[in-house]
Amino acid sequence: MELAEAIRKARESTKVCSTCFSLDEINPCSVCSDEGRDQTLLLVVEHPREVAAFEQAEYRGLYHVLQGKISSLEGIGPEDLTVAQLLRRLRKSTVQEVCLATNPDLEGEATARMIHERLRQLPVKVTRLARGMPAGATIQQVSQSILADAMEGRRPLS
Repeated sequence: MELAEAIRKARESTKVCSTCFSLDEINPCSVCSDEGRDQTLLLVVEHPREVAAFEQAEYRGLYHVLQGKISSLEGIGPEDLTVAQLLRRLRKSTVQEVCLATNPDLEGEATARMIHERLRQLPVKVTRLARGMPAGATIQQVSQSILADAMEGRRPLS
């Protein structure tokens, strides 16, 4: 019963941020309310749990949570995501760079391409997270797309 009560309280106290669409106990969320963050860099992620991952990695910019990704099999199109809100937000912000941090799967790539196409009309630099071989993995363990990205993103040894 204690667990059920804790879950009920968490659901009641959790709000969707009206700015970035992440989850927090306040609206706007603690990230959007933090004036010390880099207001020129916006990271676009699929789900709120990815915000937590980037926060642990000490990212200090802003976020925009899409609340999913395009998936024709699940009937999720661009209109089901927060893309329109992203465009409105960027039109009235000081953001200079938008980094598309969708997952490197088929649906994540399609979502990133669609957003990139829609951002062409705005004066922002659009980037994508770097990708390649994960530390500790063997070449046989990674997919062809990861190997292709690793080859494309190779850099000289220093």
